[in-house]
Amino acid sequence: MRTSADFLSDRAELLKIEPFTADFAAAAGVSDKDLFALQIVVEELVTNVIDYGQVPAGEHAARVDLEVQDGVLTIVITDRGQEYNPLLREDPDVTLPAEERPIGGLGVHFCKKLTDSQEYARRDGCNVLVLRKNLSA
Repeated sequence: MRTSADFLSDRAELLKIEPFTADFAAAAGVSDKDLFALQIVVEELVTNVIDYGQVPAGEHAARVDLEVQDGVLTIVITDRGQEYNPLLREDPDVTLPAEERPIGGLGVHFCKKLTDSQEYARRDGCNVLVLRKNLSA
């Protein structure tokens, strides 16, 4: 099972994420627990592209491809933002009190924790982030 959706550089586009991921999960037989992780990951990463990728407002910002095969969910986010590998960002020290932690990085940290593998590449002027999650039985 596979599907995809495109997102413009506009925060209103984030409203498309919940129905897009929920419809996919229902068709692919993804559990509610795995759907929750999927929605967090897609929303966080698409939001980052829209907010920080420097894609002009209203232009195509990102494409999200979802696939389930052999019990593995693959999420591919291809964006036209400035070159940025979120996997290189150091994980925040979550043992520190919130007021002592620097701002930023927590969302990407959650995305890494909610998936089993992550890969980044820069191809044809686009950032390509591939995340995989082993689905619960």
